[in-house]
Amino acid sequence: MAMDISTDAVKDLREMITVWLKKLPPVRSLDEAEELALEVRHIVGEIVLETGLLSVTGKASFRGTYLPCSCGSTRRFVGYRKRWVKSQCGEVQIERGYYHCSAVAHREGRKQDPPPWDAEQGLTSKIGTPRFKGIVCRVMGVAPYSDGVDLLSDLCNVAVEESTAEDIVLEVGARIRCAERERVDNVKQRLERATQERLMLEVPDNPPVSALATRPVVGNRIYFGVDALTAHIGGDWHNVQNGVVFTVEKDKDGRDTLLQREYVAGQMDMPTLGWRMRTLCEVWQGKAYQERVILGDGAPCNWNIATTHFPGAIMILDFFHASEHLTELSKILYSQDNPTQKELGKRWLSERLHALKHDGPKSLIRALKRRRCKTEKQQEAVRKELNYFRTNQARMDYPGHIKAGRMIGSGPIEAACKSTGCRLKGTGMRWSEEGADKIMAVRTTILNGNAKQLASFARAA
Repeated sequence: MAMDISTDAVKDLREMITVWLKKLPPVRSLDEAEELALEVRHIVGEIVLETGLLSVTGKASFRGTYLPCSCGSTRRFVGYRKRWVKSQCGEVQIERGYYHCSAVAHREGRKQDPPPWDAEQGLTSKIGTPRFKGIVCRVMGVAPYSDGVDLLSDLCNVAVEESTAEDIVLEVGARIRCAERERVDNVKQRLERATQERLMLEVPDNPPVSALATRPVVGNRIYFGVDALTAHIGGDWHNVQNGVVFTVEKDKDGRDTLLQREYVAGQMDMPTLGWRMRTLCEVWQGKAYQERVILGDGAPCNWNIATTHFPGAIMILDFFHASEHLTELSKILYSQDNPTQKELGKRWLSERLHALKHDGPKSLIRALKRRRCKTEKQQEAVRKELNYFRTNQARMDYPGHIKAGRMIGSGPIEAACKSTGCRLKGTGMRWSEEGADKIMAVRTTILNGNAKQLASFARAA
């Protein structure tokens, strides 16, 4: 919370700075004035930070001679010890009460509990304050580490090593992931309790499930989509799963357009992604909408998530992916080396796409069944695509979806993959599994409009 500084105090400060500036040589340009202002801001900020902490550190951090230890024993006050605290205002050294536990557990390797003052302020062994760590994450979530530390130096005039920035992202990202798992567990508990009540089962008294923060219902239709991108992680290329939930509003032609959205991203198996999406559905109160729509690219695992976690939802095969299948088929059916054949292929593709979009898949399926192939390669390609369109036929009622104003393209999920993936897929980027996962946690927090919460996640429990 910002401190309310009175008008008189601001006036006094202005007068003091004005008197002090008269002792310096006059500035000769706008650049010099700006440079001086930035340097003074940093000096004054560090002085205010150091002086302000005097009232809460030192003897004020004494919490008694003895305190309980997390190991079950007791820790004893042994004196005041110094530590550095780094913030965006600068870096200062303070003294606070230090307590030590001599129990066997600590002699066998268990870490000592942090000093009480450190714990109260949300500090860890790293010197950054929660606010400063939040800023570091905010920068590193959008820029490569090498560029991010330079940006921090320019913005805050505070030096941060790349390794330190990475450690901060790992720390904060781990807390974000922990909060996400707790939210998923909350949803699982709620669903389990609801099932028990519906079946009228006798169960032991369980503690109440904590409240789940939800978003307001907007409109009458909500969409969900999942997809994957690839990134170089752990020495090889691996999938990074992405999911998005979004609400819509009607444009002037009555078609759905993106209104609000939330992303999930990370290396995870499909069951985990399913529960993450189910949790988003609960947070966004998906059941309160008249329609829930699932947009997918045709991968069976995506439809498995839909049937498991979104029963009754309208499933739509993304028209772009259907178009890709037809495009590749046309290149096999019509030689790309023969100009005449190539032109015939373009005409065939245009006609089939138009019919698919405006009449549905039935005419396409009939045409593929009647197709006479000249080569085994063509025959296999037609068989494969015929199976694809038959399998997804119920999800390709494009005329009906267009008439209802629904989206038939997975633009929002493709955008999600690009928005999250650009942080992983820069030139030459190579990631450890932990590093990729935690930067994705930070990145999605920022993209979801929760960048200010990074400081809260940076606060040690």
